[in-house]
Amino acid sequence: MMQAWTLTRNDCTGRSTTPRRARSGFTIVELMVVVLIGLIILSIAVPAFQSMVYSSNQSLAVNAVQASSQMARDVALSSGRDGAVVFVFDPQVGKVQIIPAIKVGTLREATTSPNGPGNAMGLSDSPYFERDVFVPAAAGETLELPPFWMMRGYASPGSLIDLDSAGNPVATWYTSQAYGGLNETAFVKTQDQWVFPETGLFPNDAQVAGGGLDGQLDAVDPLLGTVRQSFMIRFSSRTGAVSKDTNTALFINPRNSRERPYGDRPLPYQQTLRVDMAEDLEVWAKRIIESADLTGDGIAYGLDDVQLREQLIGNASNDTILVKPVTRLSLYDERKLSMGVGARGLNKVTGSLYLPADQNNPNSIIEFDLSLFPAGVTPDELVVRINQWIDGNTTYTRLGDFNLDLDDEPESRIYLIQSYTGQLQEVLR
Repeated sequence: MMQAWTLTRNDCTGRSTTPRRARSGFTIVELMVVVLIGLIILSIAVPAFQSMVYSSNQSLAVNAVQASSQMARDVALSSGRDGAVVFVFDPQVGKVQIIPAIKVGTLREATTSPNGPGNAMGLSDSPYFERDVFVPAAAGETLELPPFWMMRGYASPGSLIDLDSAGNPVATWYTSQAYGGLNETAFVKTQDQWVFPETGLFPNDAQVAGGGLDGQLDAVDPLLGTVRQSFMIRFSSRTGAVSKDTNTALFINPRNSRERPYGDRPLPYQQTLRVDMAEDLEVWAKRIIESADLTGDGIAYGLDDVQLREQLIGNASNDTILVKPVTRLSLYDERKLSMGVGARGLNKVTGSLYLPADQNNPNSIIEFDLSLFPAGVTPDELVVRINQWIDGNTTYTRLGDFNLDLDDEPESRIYLIQSYTGQLQEVLR
């Protein structure tokens, strides 16, 4: 067995001594000092890093918005057809997308039942809307805003109401409950509003509004349009200026769903009607709009064809978004808006103030998540708070409308779209 030996040496007195071991490691005090220094460094570095990231995302958002308007104008001038950019929000993506679009045709839709006697199209005897149809432009890049950065469009007073061919007022654009639903006499529809791209809050498996969740074609209620609503910047192909057309239009944005008309094994002619099987959305849309006989029954522009168009590409279809041109935009951080209007945060599913759609209910409606707010807050009051905050009164919730804070600083950016150049001019407040 090995022995452990201790080396010794004699000092000057002849006594034997053992050499002392060199001290290793840190004392508790020293460790605490190191940890404290690290915490101080983190307390300085983390906020600085977060501020740098926030500033970077803000710059990316501003640049994307500025570029989007010019891109829409370029699409119009290069194609010889009206161009636009459409603002889309999908909770599954979690970001606002700015999609370049191009006009491919015009669709006429009745506002009442198209079953007039002796009237195959059902349109000449019925009030109707003529809506231009847009598809994503091949020449143009879809832009994305950083997470939590959102856009709103300015709806001028009365713009939530449209007049049909007979001059009847009809509530079509922004028909969610917060904006008066389908009631064209609702007071909220007479006021100006900052509207959100309500495009991803719908039952994905329903082909048409209120239809079954099996993706099949169902009867269309002329007054019940898709809940998918948004806004666009539109430019004229003739002048390159902001279009003077202020009517609603249809933007084809296929829903993310496997539930589709004609099931998993559609016949050849049925495949040509499926937007999810289209190799080119522009070609597909033109065929749906212009073909005299979609059903193949030999009857040109029969009643079945009219209804089929409405189901596939009309306002009732959940593969389309009802949009209207705006000339004013707002860019902001949804987290700051949430705090500014008195919410406790954002809905965890949508990343916004909205509830997710009930995917098991074909009649699912768009609603605010009122659980984020103190008891008693109503959708009408929340709409007012949002408008005030976007306009620059960020202390409205705390101080009230008639107790303005003179030192209040707007948290949103508002842009005016220049008519002839398409450039965005920030409104300083």
